[in-house]
Amino acid sequence: MTLRTWARLAVVVLAAVLVQVGLLNQIVIGGAHPDAFLMLAISAGLVAGPQRGAILGFTLGLVADVFVQTPYGLSSLCYVLVAFAVGLAASTVAARPTLGFQAAAALLGGIGGTLLFAGLATLINQPSVPRHQLAVVAAVVAVTCVLLVNPVCRLLEWTLAVAPGAHRDAGVFAGGSAR
Repeated sequence: MTLRTWARLAVVVLAAVLVQVGLLNQIVIGGAHPDAFLMLAISAGLVAGPQRGAILGFTLGLVADVFVQTPYGLSSLCYVLVAFAVGLAASTVAARPTLGFQAAAALLGGIGGTLLFAGLATLINQPSVPRHQLAVVAAVVAVTCVLLVNPVCRLLEWTLAVAPGAHRDAGVFAGGSAR
């Protein structure tokens, strides 16, 4: 990636921090709030493919971990897995993912990311979302991901200087690098 791409990415991550902390954390629906970083990780998988999406998801998770009171790296682990899975699913589509595909990926990624985070937190004996509230949290996160997936994907296409439709990691199935 070029210096210009890194600068754009830094601006997007800073904007995500400001939006998450300043706005989205104040929007509480049933005890849950939207997750801008998970949305960015899902979009990174859709736009950049599984490998680059996973790298971006990991980086986003490190930034997100600064703002939550869980072990450092827990969000990174969740976001890297979600971004890779979404990117892998998107790489099976011949052209640019349709709006319906993006919405389905955002829905499943939002639910999966939320459940993965709660499951891993429980596994390592960290305070987590109570089981009776987990469905509400997953629903709030997933619905906001679905609503925002298309504009965020377009933002990341501009940020990463990726041409629409040319965003797949071609060597992912061969185990090598396409570059």
